Amino acid sequence: MIPDSEKIAEAVADTNGAEGRGEALWIDVELRIGDGPPVATGVLATHPTGLARLELRSPRGFVERHLLQGDSYTASRDGRIIEGVVRPFLPPIYLLQATSGAALFAALESFGVEARISMLGRIDQHDCYVIGGRRPPVPGGEAEPLPSLWVDQESYEVIQVDRRDGVRFRFGPYQSFDKIRVPRWIRIEAPDQVPARLEIVRAVPANAPAAAFGIDWLTAPPSE
Repeated sequence: MIPDSEKIAEAVADTNGAEGRGEALWIDVELRIGDGPPVATGVLATHPTGLARLELRSPRGFVERHLLQGDSYTASRDGRIIEGVVRPFLPPIYLLQATSGAALFAALESFGVEARISMLGRIDQHDCYVIGGRRPPVPGGEAEPLPSLWVDQESYEVIQVDRRDGVRFRFGPYQSFDKIRVPRWIRIEAPDQVPARLEIVRAVPANAPAAAFGIDWLTAPPSE
């Protein structure tokens, strides 16, 4: 029998808190495109209230910034807002930070997930609960994803997040940085784009109030 999604959300929230992710975090990352070497290094700050920002520095000299405010996603390069298609390098890690079922439910609904729906699914070796549901397989290929949260049935760690636009974030094995447990890597799959991967180098608590995630950060001069 599949637990109702409220119980799954509570278990996920308890795991988020027990693994030290229930506060603002500062995460050092490396970005890879496909199977190539790192194309940028960066710093990702994430807040449990649904806010995150990522600054990427390329060896070619440019600085790219990505800002996530709930389901609003904006990016800039060298202080100028990027118009048109933006590569979604910034995952919604705040879904791994909610420490109450109610907070997680609210975050999922703002993300477009039908949070009252729960199903079973499987990803690699993980038997999962899928909050938001999934479409049945189609002959000769994979069904278009629904907005959803995939949770390991044993650990209640988040394994995958699917966005409403077809973007998928796959979270690798979790590792500990002192008292904070985070995925070792995050694979980013977007329609018609080569998959990208954020490799996590370090994670520490951050002094990052919600005010630090304003839209003006995108166009502010880069820090040295």
